Amino acid sequence: MNKKNYLVLMFLVLLPIVAITMIIYLNINSALHSLDSSGGIVVPKNNPEYHFAMVCENMDDPFWLSVKKGVERASQEFNVAVEFNWPGEMNADEQAKCLDMAIVSKVDGIVTYTWDETETGRLIDKAVEREIPVVTISTDSKDSKRSAFVGVNTYAAGIDMGRMLLSALFNDGNAVILVSDNGSGATVVQNLLVTGIMDAVKSSPLVDVETIQYNYANFLSLEDTIQSVLINQPNLDAIICTNAKDTTLVAQRLIDLNKINYSIIGYGDTPEILRYIDNGVIFGTVSASHEQMGYDAIKALVDLKKSGRTSAYFTVDTRLITKSNVSKFLEKDDEKGSE
Repeated sequence: MNKKNYLVLMFLVLLPIVAITMIIYLNINSALHSLDSSGGIVVPKNNPEYHFAMVCENMDDPFWLSVKKGVERASQEFNVAVEFNWPGEMNADEQAKCLDMAIVSKVDGIVTYTWDETETGRLIDKAVEREIPVVTISTDSKDSKRSAFVGVNTYAAGIDMGRMLLSALFNDGNAVILVSDNGSGATVVQNLLVTGIMDAVKSSPLVDVETIQYNYANFLSLEDTIQSVLINQPNLDAIICTNAKDTTLVAQRLIDLNKINYSIIGYGDTPEILRYIDNGVIFGTVSASHEQMGYDAIKALVDLKKSGRTSAYFTVDTRLITKSNVSKFLEKDDEKGSE
């Protein structure tokens, strides 16, 4: 056999091996991708006593990441497994599928947010009729058969944000509140915050506040809105954000534009927000322990499974963080990081 024929033979032998290897690789990669996007599951060290499902809005949001930390703590303490699910796309059909899938899976209990009170309430009632207890978190569906609600007194948080704004402006100045057109249950929370802010500032005639809406589905919309506001409102003094994600983005954007001479009033207490407060980029923030919300939601389900009853409302207190007290919150973060 000459050299040319030998190379052709080797090529024909190796080709199917390479093809099979590629197919195996792609299948494994696809399986790993599927597993990675499934939302994950929190499991205790021992064989779990119950299997719960949690329907979230968006696990890229710092709010839900904090909630998950509380769920992880409750999972170990109460020996339960909790499966996380959230929609691939931000629309009502996908959100409904997540909750319906949990019902069909016959889990021992469900924690869900409310994206639409009527539709979510219908599915909650469906779950309860199949003897699956449901707890709502962050946004309520009060007319449904849910057993308990875990959340923040959002209106009171808005009042706190308004008072913080007055302090930042010394009762004189112009501010905008950045609000999204997100059609999910987050709109209810956002509206209550805005109402609280407006009520807090209405007794100060020299403070002018208006809302500016951006497109929630378009990542660049918020950045474009910030730039537009800075150009078209030269007398602007403060920017208010109603969630942690926006607070961080606004701070980053103002740094990028070298426009840090505005008072940012934020919401949330992620490590990034705390560092921005410490550096003077953000004036202050109002936050609640979202980790506690996750813990309380699982505790409520465990109470329902073991005794058949629980509190109807779990309300988490809010806290104000500014330059004057941010150090103690940064110390807590450092302690968590060293554990």
